[in-house]
Amino acid sequence: MRKFIFKTTVLLLIIIAMVGCKTIEPQMPTENYTYVTVKPQTSAVSLFADLEITRLEALINSNTDSVLYDDNSLTDNGGDNLMLKAWKNGQIKISLQDNLLSWEIPLRLSIKKAVFMVAFNHPIGDIVEANGEINLKFKTNLSVNSDWSIKTITNSDDYEWTKKPTLKVGGITIPVTPIASLLLKVNLDGYSKKIDETIAGSFNFRHYAEKGWQMMFEPMKIPGNYNAWLSMTPTSVSLMPIKGSNGHIRFGTKVTADIECLLDKQPTAAKVTPLPNLLSFENASDTFRINLMTDIPYPTIERLTFEELRDSSYSFGDKRLKFESLRVYGSSGLLTVETKVKGSIKGTIYLTGTPYFHPTDTTLRIKNLKFDLKTRNLWMKSAKWLFNGKMERTLTEAIAIPFKSNVRDIESNIQGYLNHRKLGYGFELNSNLTKISVSELILTPESVKANLLFSGKLSLGMDEGGLKIPADHPIP
Repeated sequence: MRKFIFKTTVLLLIIIAMVGCKTIEPQMPTENYTYVTVKPQTSAVSLFADLEITRLEALINSNTDSVLYDDNSLTDNGGDNLMLKAWKNGQIKISLQDNLLSWEIPLRLSIKKAVFMVAFNHPIGDIVEANGEINLKFKTNLSVNSDWSIKTITNSDDYEWTKKPTLKVGGITIPVTPIASLLLKVNLDGYSKKIDETIAGSFNFRHYAEKGWQMMFEPMKIPGNYNAWLSMTPTSVSLMPIKGSNGHIRFGTKVTADIECLLDKQPTAAKVTPLPNLLSFENASDTFRINLMTDIPYPTIERLTFEELRDSSYSFGDKRLKFESLRVYGSSGLLTVETKVKGSIKGTIYLTGTPYFHPTDTTLRIKNLKFDLKTRNLWMKSAKWLFNGKMERTLTEAIAIPFKSNVRDIESNIQGYLNHRKLGYGFELNSNLTKISVSELILTPESVKANLLFSGKLSLGMDEGGLKIPADHPIP
């Protein structure tokens, strides 16, 4: 009898052990998606510039040649019998009131004039030379047309002799201020017209705008630990009229664009569209808003989540569980979590819940996480202790997608990319991100898409390191 009891006990223990070691695999919830093409909300990036005129003066003066004008022929300009050479004789000064640019150019002049007369029925010619120093003053009305061409209307604003001109005739120096002034007055309107023609013919603003427009279509790798990329499709550009007052020049631009941020995936460059006509707006702002449709692939979520879970062990009374693997996918609008566990039980568990963005700690979490019905029905027979609510609560707290570091890294890297960004010509961008939020989460077959909203301030300043224009892009 005792042998029978002993054998029966051993058999029961073996059966219990076999049941305990059995791997339970419930049927997985169906993977499906209500897929719609997702595109980011259009972003508006406003750039406000407030530049000190003295800094621009330094930029202009440091990159302006000493010889500003050199006409060494008596026969050009319609046979004017005039040669004129002008050297910069000090610092060029500029000011701007509204859109009217006033500028003063100090010059040292050398003027040669061919003079002809008739004596005793014979023509007699000679060249007279006058030297002097003068401040020429001009006013230029500046505007940018919708086709990106720059329109200037320049008029003479008088002049001032700082060293009265003298005329050399036969080795004798004679003051000739009235004659030189008359000569200048005759030619000032021509000089003003020449300035407008030079600006129109030499500075191709559209060329630079097209280069900048095309560059915006190229994906940009964001520096940092994450393999994150920015992809931009611009749609329009607006410009606030340039205005000035109190020693400052102010203007603003606004770019609208669709911007995406992709993780673990380098985007292909968008098809470049032609540069659109330039729009205008009156009130500039230094605030900007960028909507980023951030693509978070499921493998990335699984990798980042499992890094949080794999070294943890969870106890339920005298029972213990450890996660061996984790997989996520979409099912009827919910996020399904498939996890393999071992310990007091062994097998696969499926839970479903609604993903949401937790703004306080910037994490992507799951709410209303519950066992899938088929998982519940199968596991209830052998592990009823799983279904007292503690499992759901434990996993809800534990299975949180660590989106915080992801978003903060992107935010930090965008901030670093835009702040003190050198643009050349002595200019730099400065930025300060002040707010980040997520407006919606969308499940797609490959990823969770999060629409992130960044906002802050963006302004154009001048580089403290020096105002130098590259040699291959000189001022015309």
